[in-house]
Amino acid sequence: MNSHFALWSLLLTLALGLSSTPSLAANVESVTFAVEPGEIYVPLSEASSRLRWHSSLSRDGSALKINGTSIPANQTRLINGAVWLQLDALASAGATISTDPEKAEFDVASGRRRFTVIAGSKRIEVDLARQRLYAYQGRLIVLDTNISSGRYGNTPAGHFTAGPYKNRMHYSSKYHNAPMPWSVQITGHIFFHGFSSVPNYPASHGCIRVPLTGANPARFLYEWVDVGTPIEISQGQKEEIRRALPAS
Repeated sequence: MNSHFALWSLLLTLALGLSSTPSLAANVESVTFAVEPGEIYVPLSEASSRLRWHSSLSRDGSALKINGTSIPANQTRLINGAVWLQLDALASAGATISTDPEKAEFDVASGRRRFTVIAGSKRIEVDLARQRLYAYQGRLIVLDTNISSGRYGNTPAGHFTAGPYKNRMHYSSKYHNAPMPWSVQITGHIFFHGFSSVPNYPASHGCIRVPLTGANPARFLYEWVDVGTPIEISQGQKEEIRRALPAS
């Protein structure tokens, strides 16, 4: 009987010890922007949940509080309809941020709660058959938008890298000085750029049009993408592209 009691006591002690052990660090993927070098963004909902912090956002989205601290609007971004905030904002709200330069990881802690932030590599995929663009950072899809490519199939397929040219407002040297806001070079005279008309079929001279409306995907892409980010443009089935064209 005594041996059974001793074993039960040992198991109970271990269980209590485990329940009071700080939660193990878990990775949270982050998003970075080329226009904000050094800034790391994490999802508000996940960060507040991991740290057990209360967060509140006003109806118009202009006032954010986390752990009782007001966060300036310039330390937040809206990504896929959700609020993300800078690591600096978590630090100002009371979290301790430490980093391992060799791993490019950030450890976020508050009391016994902690998690690790990682920033994955970026890439862009364009599906010409479906007329869609997907931007990834690590495993995250940070942008999923419709596009409009070359009307006569003259948007090249293949492997490219973004840049080296980027400009908030570029003017076409081939087509009557046409304005091309939020331009990112793909290759030669082929760019991603914002446009007022982005139908769900190929309609451009060869560039890839990205919408300016709604959440302004064109601006998001420009601000997010780094020079050198890999771009994969897939042609898809020619028959699918033909069917996507409007009836003549």
